[in-house]
Amino acid sequence: SEENRGLLGSQAGVIARAQSGDLEVSTEIMRNRVRNGRWLRPYRGVYQTFTGDPAREAQLWAALLRAGPDAVLSHQTAAERHGFASKQSEAIHITVPADRHPARHQRIPGVVIHRSASILRTRHPVMTPPCTRVEDTVLDLVAIAPTFDEGYEWICRALGRRRTTAERLIDALGKRKKFRWREETLLALGEASEGILSWLER
Repeated sequence: SEENRGLLGSQAGVIARAQSGDLEVSTEIMRNRVRNGRWLRPYRGVYQTFTGDPAREAQLWAALLRAGPDAVLSHQTAAERHGFASKQSEAIHITVPADRHPARHQRIPGVVIHRSASILRTRHPVMTPPCTRVEDTVLDLVAIAPTFDEGYEWICRALGRRRTTAERLIDALGKRKKFRWREETLLALGEASEGILSWLER
């Protein structure tokens, strides 16, 4: 039906078992299509309604649907989507609400799960597949960087490619109660707003 095509089109041809009611396809039919080789099952409870290697969009949707409701692409994968990562992230990074543990009983191959109490605030309002906002993506990457130098590189990339501004990053940082490199980040963003965008210039 038109609705089915709409749902599958919006999710790059990937569907979760929990959406079987929306598709008016029983779980048994889904399983049969996998057994007959017409569909593939990339993760438990997730079905790819075509055969062959999935495009990146389909891979991302499959991982998100496996991670469950309110899951969003984040960190390196969100940077890739926002166009300031230097390459495609090897693992797919996903953030879920803090009270959810989608990988508690079984690791999700190729997926890194992060948990956050503020995911509903940091989620981009319209992007699909769902993704963290540019500013929160940068701050998430700074927060997990092994050194501030590496975190600072993410700031330079996002600002250098004009994906956000120092002012917007400062505003987003102000909404975070805890932040690992707060002083260093505020200092760097103060310098960035004056046009200093690389370690060489510093």
